[in-house]
Amino acid sequence: MSKTTRAICLALGLAAMVGLNGAVQAQEAWPTKRISFVIGFAVGGFADTVGRIIANKVGERLNQNIIIQTMEGAGGNLAARHVSLQPADGYTFLITTTGLAINETLYKNKQFSAASLIPIAIPVSAPESLVTNPKSGIKTFPDLIAAAKEGHAFMGTPGIGSGSHIAAEYFFKKIAKIEVKHIPFQGGNPAMQALLAGDINLFASTATASTIPPVLSGELVGLAVASPQRDPALPAVPTFAELGYKDFVASSWTGVFARAGTPTAVIDRMNREINEAMKDPDVRKRMDALGLITTTRSPQETAAFFKDEIGRWAIMVEATGLSM
Repeated sequence: MSKTTRAICLALGLAAMVGLNGAVQAQEAWPTKRISFVIGFAVGGFADTVGRIIANKVGERLNQNIIIQTMEGAGGNLAARHVSLQPADGYTFLITTTGLAINETLYKNKQFSAASLIPIAIPVSAPESLVTNPKSGIKTFPDLIAAAKEGHAFMGTPGIGSGSHIAAEYFFKKIAKIEVKHIPFQGGNPAMQALLAGDINLFASTATASTIPPVLSGELVGLAVASPQRDPALPAVPTFAELGYKDFVASSWTGVFARAGTPTAVIDRMNREINEAMKDPDVRKRMDALGLITTTRSPQETAAFFKDEIGRWAIMVEATGLSM
């Protein structure tokens, strides 16, 4: 090899090393500017509350401000579509719920696909549940079945197309095969007030801080939770499996997503920081107070879980004939 050729090879090798080191340093340097969390639901709601807790703790860990943007509408689709159109640079993240999995089947023209987003972490969840007002005369699950057969079961939900609505409709129509009259409300709080007032005698709801205290106090009765095991927050409430419906499992969750194409190093780092945040005693205390179950998963485990959720909810949506 001539001296000239040797010199050229050496120069190319040094350039490649510089380029590689620059790329590594750029990845290690992330984040170098403000991060945005886009939340697709109303301020003060399930996703908003969890998203702000995560943003505060992860922001501390990254030594970077995380700005909250609220973009509610279309069951979370508005925010999801917005994030799917942002640069895949690791500075815009979506905070969303089970609705992202549900909407993949429920909405026929939402102008984006779940495949355009990468699941980073789905750290908190709570099972779907059925609760009643004991003053209605329904105090056990057999009481509910009897009332339904007589046409006296009036079920409130947070709204048409919500996870609570779809899960309950699927259960009654396809599993229990009994008729329950559905009364949709504009959110969980109005439905809860209607239950307490006696306007309805059944409420399909995620088992969180709004339903747990009145059940624990005896003001309401928890009839069943749709989790594989009993909910630690409601240890006296049986699972659907214990009641003889072993295949019925449904939960609502909040997760963090990024646009597809976001660098793997950023996805891995954000997943790690969220998982560490979930171990923080203050964060765990706040999640417990909300009635939420915390879980840590790797990015690969999160992606597999999300894929399973799309399939699980597709079965329920299609079986109930719902479409939006």
